[in-house]
Amino acid sequence: MRPREFREACALKRLVPVKDWGGLQVIHQTQYILTFSFTLGFKRLTTELKSVAMESKLGSDEEEFGNHQKELREKANRSIRWLTGVLAESAELVRDSNLELDSDSTAEDSWSQQKNSDPVNQLRALLQEQQKESGSPTSPKWKSFPQQRSSDVAENQLPSLQDLVPIIHNQSEYIQHLEAEVKFCKEELAGMKHRVRVVVLENEKLHKELKSRTVEDTLKDYTILDTTVQKDSLGSADGTSKPARSILSPTVPQQEESHRWQNELAQLRLLHQAQTETLEAQVMALRRELVTTQKEYEEVKGRLRHQEVAAAVTTTGGTPRVGGLCLKCAQHEAVLAQTHTSAPAQAVERLTRERDELMAALSSLRAAQAEVKQREWASSQQVKRAMEAAEEASLEKTMALVQCDQMRKELTGLRERLEKELVAEHERLAQAKEEAQSEARKEKEMLAQTVTHLSQKVADLEGQLDRDIRERSSLLAQLEEAQRRLTSQQEESSRVCGELRYQLTQAQLQREEAERELRDQVARNARQLEQVAQEAEKLGLELSGCRQRLEAAQQDASRARADALGLTERLDSTRRQLHLTRKEKDAAERCRSEEVASLAAQAKERERELLQRLRHEEAQHQRSVSKLDTLLSSQNSLIGKLKEECRVLGVQLEEVAEASRTRVEQLSLEKEHFQQRVEKLQSRCQEMEVQCVQHGRMHQRMKQSGWTGRERDGNGHVSAAEATERRSATHTGGHPGRPLRRGLRCAC
Repeated sequence: MRPREFREACALKRLVPVKDWGGLQVIHQTQYILTFSFTLGFKRLTTELKSVAMESKLGSDEEEFGNHQKELREKANRSIRWLTGVLAESAELVRDSNLELDSDSTAEDSWSQQKNSDPVNQLRALLQEQQKESGSPTSPKWKSFPQQRSSDVAENQLPSLQDLVPIIHNQSEYIQHLEAEVKFCKEELAGMKHRVRVVVLENEKLHKELKSRTVEDTLKDYTILDTTVQKDSLGSADGTSKPARSILSPTVPQQEESHRWQNELAQLRLLHQAQTETLEAQVMALRRELVTTQKEYEEVKGRLRHQEVAAAVTTTGGTPRVGGLCLKCAQHEAVLAQTHTSAPAQAVERLTRERDELMAALSSLRAAQAEVKQREWASSQQVKRAMEAAEEASLEKTMALVQCDQMRKELTGLRERLEKELVAEHERLAQAKEEAQSEARKEKEMLAQTVTHLSQKVADLEGQLDRDIRERSSLLAQLEEAQRRLTSQQEESSRVCGELRYQLTQAQLQREEAERELRDQVARNARQLEQVAQEAEKLGLELSGCRQRLEAAQQDASRARADALGLTERLDSTRRQLHLTRKEKDAAERCRSEEVASLAAQAKERERELLQRLRHEEAQHQRSVSKLDTLLSSQNSLIGKLKEECRVLGVQLEEVAEASRTRVEQLSLEKEHFQQRVEKLQSRCQEMEVQCVQHGRMHQRMKQSGWTGRERDGNGHVSAAEATERRSATHTGGHPGRPLRRGLRCAC
């Protein structure tokens, strides 16, 4: 028994005679057991359901939730079975108490039997469990009157059930506030995703523009190359010897345009970095807000638990304190308790139904929340993957552009060198042609003189005309052969001159390398000589020190002489090493001269290798151009795939958002419905309490009119039956946490 019920029982014992105490004690015990067990069971169910709801909001795993749900069902089934057993035992005890009231047996024997009965033992066990849970053990000195007053004062300080109603409303308001915050966070997340989509679309547009412009630039370069090649071919066919100019080199506006594009790319990169930084800052702020809301949620949860514990302390007693009752009021309360034995069973059934409905709703809510979270996580992961792929594509594109710029620079350098060589070759050919033409002119003049001389002697040398014609034809053939030989000799001379120049440059480079190495060797030898000189100086200093020591200390003369001998030996060894180093230097110089000669021989081989390398580089350039084309096509296909995936993800996100909104609206409607039901149940319970008070007053008036005990009992049964009928007509079951005898006071 709780302290409050124990004090009421003590007060009742003082007022009631000893002979009627046994039956009344049994009735009060059964009534207190029922009220206490109902309040305790209902409080446990509500606290466990609240904890489950909070855990579902926090998003724990589904397996833990299922296990917790099974444990709750087992506990509820056990409590229901125990309550049904207690009800059956209480009904039997009430029947026994009625029989004992009719009999005139002694009160002391009945009290000892009732004290050792099962309900009392069960009540003691419940009290012990409640003491262990609350952590405030009750003292065994409840029978003293001053301590009863102090406990009354302490209980009056605790909040009542009426004070708990605004607390519950505040809790519902706080839950609505949390739901609004969650909705705001979701809206912010949707806005952030929209911004990410906008950034991705801008990047794609810029990528397309850059790609189109790079393709246009490459096409321009190829068209310029074709025109220059055609012009060179036409010039060579016409025989004109105009020097080729650097047409293939990039013009000034193209360079300015490339610089402008590079600046725009740098600005775009800076913008992209700034946008990513702002988005990361928003994500961090949202995370901080989420952490603060979770902390506030934990604080409010702790406050609610404290308030529930306080409410349990105030309500476990069943009803507010009832003052001292007389014999008639106690008998009236016993009759009312007997009539209302069927109400707890109905309350138990209603509680089981409500518990099953709440558990089913919680499980469905939990599953829906888990699905929504999983979809959101999957969509965020897909968006991250798409962003990473876009960034990788942009990086590959920039790398390809950089490589293209490098290849362009190399090609321009090669073009310039080839143009210079072509100009030199054209000049050489022009000189050779001029020389051949001058020689041909001279020969023509000589032939013309001979022709004039022969024409003068035509009359004299008509017989020699045929021979002269043959000689002329032979001379013309020889002249053509001489011209061919001259052209071939000029070509060979030009080729030999180029080779000799190349060999000379290579020999100069090798000579410079040999001179550099010789200088390094000379510097090394000089350093070694300096080190040897320093060592010699050190040795001289040591020798002078040894001499001073010899003058200062005559005792160490023998040791100083030995040191001097060692130093002289070291000097000799250093001199020998110096001689050896000089020999090595001479040998190195000889080797260098031999290497220079060998390098001159190897220059020709290197020239051939360089020509082969040039051809190989041209082939590699063509391959790289083909690879870049394939890479651009693959990037285009990848960008198209990324666009399709982003669209699909956007559609999925919209569907998930709509489903979550509809689910939240349904939950809010269900919550309002449950609140209305709770208010209706509270109003009906208050009406039933008022009706019970009216029945009690009516019973007292009937007692004052002088009826007999049996008539009073019959009338009490009739009034209790009417009350139960009215209660069943108004509501299927009352609130289990409030007893029916609330507000009863002795009106004697």
